Amino acid sequence: MIAGEASGDLLGADLIRSLKHDYPQAEFKGIGGQQMIAQGLQSWVPMEKLSVMGFFEVIKHLPELISIRRFCIQQLLKTRPGAVIGIDAPDFNFKIEAAAKQAGIPAIHYVGPSVWAWREKRLKTIKKQVDGVLVLFPFELEYYQKYGIPAKCVGHPLATQVLKAPTQSFARETLSIAKDVPVTGLLPGSRMSEVHLMADIYIQVAVHIQTIHPKMQFVIPCIHAEAKQRIEKAITDYGSGLKVTLLDQQAQLAMAASDQLLVTSGTATLEAALMQRPMILAMKIHPVSYWIMKRLATTQWIGLPNILAKKTLVPEYIQAEATVQNISLALAKLIQDPKLRHLQLSAFKEQAEQLQQDTSAIAVKAIQHWANL
Repeated sequence: MIAGEASGDLLGADLIRSLKHDYPQAEFKGIGGQQMIAQGLQSWVPMEKLSVMGFFEVIKHLPELISIRRFCIQQLLKTRPGAVIGIDAPDFNFKIEAAAKQAGIPAIHYVGPSVWAWREKRLKTIKKQVDGVLVLFPFELEYYQKYGIPAKCVGHPLATQVLKAPTQSFARETLSIAKDVPVTGLLPGSRMSEVHLMADIYIQVAVHIQTIHPKMQFVIPCIHAEAKQRIEKAITDYGSGLKVTLLDQQAQLAMAASDQLLVTSGTATLEAALMQRPMILAMKIHPVSYWIMKRLATTQWIGLPNILAKKTLVPEYIQAEATVQNISLALAKLIQDPKLRHLQLSAFKEQAEQLQQDTSAIAVKAIQHWANL
């Protein structure tokens, strides 16, 4: 099993947990984060080495990524596992899955790539690389059926997991934050490249919001120590006097404690929606990466709540629009406008109901079928 970032680590851990129920003696090897490791995965290299976002950033790390991928292929050919499961990270995982399938090892991809957003024709190649694809959203199935690729919609595990999320009162008690103060969560990303670009902007936005709402407090989950250091530097440079709590990971606890969120794109936008938290989305990537993405994209939105709704529920500030002024104005409006908050929350509730399935149990049955386990 190979995951490349925090969202994949969460999916992988949940899947390992379910697979162990049916196969208690099974061994799990590959690449994963702390959550997969906690479930028993033997990770060959730190998952953070794969957590690279954007075309330019990938090019910079390409030699190391190729070396890691070559090592993974060597290991799977040597050990010949019962199945190879790549979790998201399509540009990294599909080559590994193709090598597995060619060697007669069942190859399954978990989290279909965003073919509905860009590069649909790559499905012609994907058909040759995998034995099946597990997708998270119902609307994705038609794309795979069109190209004759076995696919199963498993729903999104976050939709079920957030039912067990801490309450706001519990989260605030845990973080020693009073129940009656306003709190905004700042989530600058799960990749270091995102944190580097967004940290200064997010802290400056927080300072601006605190001038309007002096009682406002902020919570920021930090994906790892390096991200925490970068955010601490931003606070030193721009956030003197800011009422802010930094957490080691614990993104869900930060969301639970908050009244509203400022989020960088990715699975965090979906988790925020499922937890019924109004939000603003802001994102910057390397200019070359953005230039390429704009020319290949076929959807006008980046946030998953907007893509699911097929309209702009969550205001998006991307690249040049992701300025301190624009984001501050939008966040201030979200804090003060009950109609805007209600509009988001009503749609989020519908999306949660649509995505709540027994995800890992469905995934295990599909894996058993495709891999003949």
